[in-house]
Amino acid sequence: MTRCRRPSGEAGSLEPASADLVGDDEGRYALASDQPPSRSRLRQILAYGQKVYGLPLLLGAITDTRRAPLTSARLIAASLFYAGLLRIRSFNALEPKLSEKSFLHLVGAQRDDEHLCSADTLSRTLCVMDLASVRALSIEMLRKAERNKVFREGWYGALRYFAIDGWEPFCSRHRHCEECLVRQVRIKGDDGADATVDEYYHRYAVALLLDKRFDLLLDFEPLLPKDLRPIIQKTSKGNTTRVTKPDLDEGELTAARRLLKRVKKTLPWLDVVVGDALYANGPFLDDVSQLGLGAIVVAKKQTDEPLKEALQIWGNSAAHTTVEDEKARERIELWDCPDLETLQSYHGGKIRCVRARLTKLAEPDRSPSTWCMLVTGVPQRRLSAEKVYAAIRARWHIENTGFHQWVTLWRFGHVFTHDANAIRALFWLFFGAFNLLTLFLYCQLRCYGRDRGRDVTQTISRLIEEMRDDLARLASDTS
Repeated sequence: MTRCRRPSGEAGSLEPASADLVGDDEGRYALASDQPPSRSRLRQILAYGQKVYGLPLLLGAITDTRRAPLTSARLIAASLFYAGLLRIRSFNALEPKLSEKSFLHLVGAQRDDEHLCSADTLSRTLCVMDLASVRALSIEMLRKAERNKVFREGWYGALRYFAIDGWEPFCSRHRHCEECLVRQVRIKGDDGADATVDEYYHRYAVALLLDKRFDLLLDFEPLLPKDLRPIIQKTSKGNTTRVTKPDLDEGELTAARRLLKRVKKTLPWLDVVVGDALYANGPFLDDVSQLGLGAIVVAKKQTDEPLKEALQIWGNSAAHTTVEDEKARERIELWDCPDLETLQSYHGGKIRCVRARLTKLAEPDRSPSTWCMLVTGVPQRRLSAEKVYAAIRARWHIENTGFHQWVTLWRFGHVFTHDANAIRALFWLFFGAFNLLTLFLYCQLRCYGRDRGRDVTQTISRLIEEMRDDLARLASDTS
């Protein structure tokens, strides 16, 4: 076991006490000793992943259904995991590295291996990779982080929040698989006339942890096409069961309700779910209540209860609370209406409604922005109106830190391979790399991204560049 110590010159970073970590069948790494450990970010994150989360063991537990493969599932999974960590843009860009000795040592290959496998082998293996074993990598890292009290303090009201939203990483008008959803789009033909074509796309309901310091992927669930949706059984008043097959692709809310139950079962320490206006309905809030969670969701339709009743109660009255944020140059006016019972489709008790009006002090001519929120469960009793508004604004982390960053920087928008199982397996490996990097940044380095400290020139993209440079310095042989 390699011990890690905190160097006195750099707060929060890890320095391997031993110069080398020797590669072997257990998936350890052969690292160069010619570079000062404190200057090698790749060495630090490898030591952090191995010591804290047992990363080689988690990668070694991934399985697939191939018979007598020349390249083990562990090596395939490790190659794809580090491709995600280093943000390698495609399988074509990854393939040359599969014969480089530094990369072979990185993934824990045998010393006499000259070439790991081809890009086609990576793609075929993903198609038959066991999704439960791949998902377990990220889930075990989250569970270990929770046991290490990473999320102990929570956020507003000492609660742990997560956001749920829909995400469409890519679409195509030519390639498709059995799990693709289909929609009709109008395009301009070659002759200039309008034409209607089928567009195939994948869409997922995603759960993202919201924290003061960082955001982590918790789980995701695909929206199913109509051919793969389960049969619906409906019982009439005369107790007659009618079996029907759905004739439409699945909606985001259906997948999100399925995801919500699995997330709470897997990670029971979560407290509050945050969502957009799609989730402001009785069935979803009932699920939240039955799982022992609280909810903060956006309410937009003024004709729907309970927002309709709250607006009538508020009328033209002055704000109950006004808060001015000098740093952000904002003024927030807040109205609060607890104990509403007019949403008949919700059976979990009373609902609280909060309205916030935001005015930018630096832009006096700009019209104020108005937000309305529905609150249930623990945050209904514990949070002030100001904190409710702050939590709903934090929901944008899933759009900015999550969806935008994954597509533009982590290559999730690139179709590495178009197969339902392969896409989900690859996403889980990349999400595992995303979570490891995020935990390493904010729990160890504390000088990148949102917690940059005094050095404002350091960014996460710069850290990735440093790790790519470090990869070239890994020893090609150790004796």
